[in-house]
Amino acid sequence: MISMLGSFSAIFLGLCLLLSLVFLLAYPLIRPLFLTLHPRFGSALLLLYWLCPFVMSFASTGVLFMPEVESVLVDSHCHEECVSHVPMLHTTELVMLGLLLGSALLLSLLWRCIDTLSKSRQLSTQFKHLGRDLGAYQQLKGATPLVFTLGWWHPRIYVSEGLEKACSNTDMSIILLHEQAHQERRDNLRLLLAKLCSVILYRLGATRMMSDLQLLTEQACDFRAAEQYGYVNVAETLLKVKRLLKQASSIPASAMAFADNDVELRIKALLKAQQRVKLYPWQLGVIVSSLLVSMSLLISPLHHGSEWLITLLSHANVIVH
Repeated sequence: MISMLGSFSAIFLGLCLLLSLVFLLAYPLIRPLFLTLHPRFGSALLLLYWLCPFVMSFASTGVLFMPEVESVLVDSHCHEECVSHVPMLHTTELVMLGLLLGSALLLSLLWRCIDTLSKSRQLSTQFKHLGRDLGAYQQLKGATPLVFTLGWWHPRIYVSEGLEKACSNTDMSIILLHEQAHQERRDNLRLLLAKLCSVILYRLGATRMMSDLQLLTEQACDFRAAEQYGYVNVAETLLKVKRLLKQASSIPASAMAFADNDVELRIKALLKAQQRVKLYPWQLGVIVSSLLVSMSLLISPLHHGSEWLITLLSHANVIVH
């Protein structure tokens, strides 16, 4: 059992590192495609791209350790006996190293998740006592302009009295519609998932990908508000709120704020909204199907590559099964 867990961890981590490098190097080439799409589709596909190294590595490694499934996808070959087999490490050092690294990654992800969710809950409790519930949003006392959405499973919108007094009714309607879009999409949870599932990718320097994901997420909510109030009106409200928020204290790190990031780029996107490309459901289906087919085609070379790597690491002193 320990040998299987160690082998699984080692192969998963190696594959995840390799795919992370490939996706990171390929991103500058396909980045313009994400930014030309309507942000609703661009944000969803970029999130999928961001998660691919982790998900594909885990799924592919899982198939490798399911002989009944793997035998359909891996071409027949023999070592000592021609039977279905999984790639296994046979040196104690490699098994323990794989188990140690896998456990460290799992614990790191678990700690990040618990820590982030705990801080979010604490902030929600504090803000609940600082204001009053008006149904659509939580009103915060104070003259400082503030607006943001906080929470993962059941996000809440927070608006300060200072912002309400400084904005017109139309401005407030646009702001609330934008924040309600964050609620419906559960964008805080999406970004948390992206950070958790891409620890290796993010550590390799994928800050641009995360910035683009946040930008497209905000643009998607801007466009949702613009469908009802017009692109120019939303752009004007963005600029107005951005000026007001210069007086504000810092927004919680785990919150989505209306005009906190990339306001200039978001305004340009609103004024050129007609140039963004929308996708049809069948096109999204083709993209997802292509990813699934690609993953299945990787199983056979992955199996052989894993055996070759295990043999190399073991200095060819053991027979790989």
